[in-house]
Amino acid sequence: MSRIAWIVPLIVLTSSGSSAEQATLIFTHGVVAAMTAPVDVYEAIALAGDRILAVGTDEEILLLAGSNTTIVDLAGRTVLPGFIDAHAHLLRDCGRESLSPAEAQTLALSYGVTTAAEMVVEPGDLERYKGMAERGEVRVRTRLFLAYNNLCGSVLGPWYLGMTPFAEIAPRLSIAGIKVFVERSSCGSERAAISFGDELRPLLSPAGAFWYGDDRPLFSVDALAAVIREAAAAGFPVAMHAIGDAGVETALRALEQAGAPARASRPLLLHNLFVRDDLLPLYASLGVTAVVEPVNACFVDTYNDMLRASHAGIVRRWGDFVASGTHVAAGSDWPWCDTGGLNPMFRLANLVSPTNASPAYASWEPCEPLAEGQILSVWDALRAMTIEAARALHLDDDLGTLEPGKLADLVVLSGDPLTTPTSGLSEIHVSTTVIDGQIEWKEDFDPTE
Repeated sequence: MSRIAWIVPLIVLTSSGSSAEQATLIFTHGVVAAMTAPVDVYEAIALAGDRILAVGTDEEILLLAGSNTTIVDLAGRTVLPGFIDAHAHLLRDCGRESLSPAEAQTLALSYGVTTAAEMVVEPGDLERYKGMAERGEVRVRTRLFLAYNNLCGSVLGPWYLGMTPFAEIAPRLSIAGIKVFVERSSCGSERAAISFGDELRPLLSPAGAFWYGDDRPLFSVDALAAVIREAAAAGFPVAMHAIGDAGVETALRALEQAGAPARASRPLLLHNLFVRDDLLPLYASLGVTAVVEPVNACFVDTYNDMLRASHAGIVRRWGDFVASGTHVAAGSDWPWCDTGGLNPMFRLANLVSPTNASPAYASWEPCEPLAEGQILSVWDALRAMTIEAARALHLDDDLGTLEPGKLADLVVLSGDPLTTPTSGLSEIHVSTTVIDGQIEWKEDFDPTE
């Protein structure tokens, strides 16, 4: 049975006691996957201003058209919620790839990214980004994570106190939370300081011991709990950088100690590459969202080489996260603005296939396939880039699914990822990207015609 046969009745937003509002933009004759449930697939969608008005059959949606409505024939293309990048560096770090913030955002829009978390924002950045937004230079909806410390570990302190959590400070620019490096990241020319705990450190391979044997987390559990508690008291969730099992454990134990308000704030744990069996259940029980980047198989091979073969299975546990009931959101992170990270279709292919490729690792390939048990379904992987990513950024009331009343952020794709064979996922491309009901990027058809 084709998915388009599962069309359900019209869902439309109406005002109490009044007829349905007239649409400003309608997409028809397509596959509209609402991402609310696998069976929620429609033929058409209507937008009214910056909100979704209705989803339903072509006939139902066309009844909402008026003399000033733009109607786009999708010709079988697929509509999904706009992709949300839960860990990005579009404004700050894409210069390392010789891209200006404007160029980085255009690239993201061409990939269907409508919202991104700017995951490291220092005091000097904030006013600069605000000025950009006020000049209309922030095109991708951006959520800012204010840095408590920097990637070298230097503490900036609670400079965020007095700001309003989740407030929009300029058009398409808002504050999301606090970024904390539990371990050092790549500091200048130095490697990331991945920290292993007492259980794993003796099991490191010679290469692992050479590179990481002396590294430790930047915080004690008590000290990190105090930082988390202070942020939560001001209404801010924390996003914590932790790659090694010692960093992951420090973050999770600190959340335990920080108290219920901190755990209720939807804390995020970033990277999560070495997760022991005893730590895995804590994610769901503490309400942590694991924000993952779908790294290339060659990269995972390198991390597996840090451990003896008997413990290589603790690396990249995306499937285990989903099976344990943990919320999983996906982001691009690194390589900054690289096709293998920023493009959601490329990320999707990496999340759902045991073999994948990336321009950043082409010289290393071929590599051993990823563990089959850690491969996500296409449905779960798409949710990690839509509704789960929206939830991670406290935007799920407005974004992440195609439901009447939500903001009109969507992407038009050349094919349906939910029915495309895995080998063809990375070939799907974006035709149109819409934010706030306005077309921000388009490729191969003119919606004004």
